Amino acid sequence: MRALCLVLILLVSSIGAAQADCLQELGKFREHVDSLNQAKPTPQTQAALQELRALELNEMADEIDCYNTLARARAMLTAPYPPLADDRYAKDRPHP
Repeated sequence: MRALCLVLILLVSSIGAAQADCLQELGKFREHVDSLNQAKPTPQTQAALQELRALELNEMADEIDCYNTLARARAMLTAPYPPLADDRYAKDRPHP
């Protein structure tokens, strides 16, 4: 019985520690995205900030939501830039 109680206590404390770790990672990542956005705003940094703000507004967010949001925001931040429009040939034609 004591062993079962000990296992339950360790399990509950590890869950709380994992959520605290995610919140610390989220805080560091938010600072990083904020600094990138202040230096040079891009669509990627804007999308990542929007994703992080959505988590802050979610009152029912749990540890899984925290890690999922962190993964989505990181993916948004590392997404390639959209290709620039190639309008070399559009300039040759007269506009109606």
